[in-house]
Amino acid sequence: MGRGGSYRITADGVLILSGQPVYVYGMHIVSGNTSGTVRLRGGTVVGDPIKVQETGVTLEGATFDYGQGHYFPDGCYVDVDANVTSVDVRAELVR
Repeated sequence: MGRGGSYRITADGVLILSGQPVYVYGMHIVSGNTSGTVRLRGGTVVGDPIKVQETGVTLEGATFDYGQGHYFPDGCYVDVDANVTSVDVRAELVR
């Protein structure tokens, strides 16, 4: 295993390094006045398949724990909707 930790995401983008395998162990979503949705996609662009989708709670945080983790062999693209203030993703890059 390689670089791991918590990564704060505030806009759509690649998690850690583009196209590199990664395990995602959990995330904490903070939403604004409307509950926000985060999609973790297998790959490096917004059109890649959704592997995980979670919805936060309006004006609160929502935490999701994935135990052994979800494996993204081709990298992970984090797709946040306009109602997500931020999402903290716990992940580890596989080297």
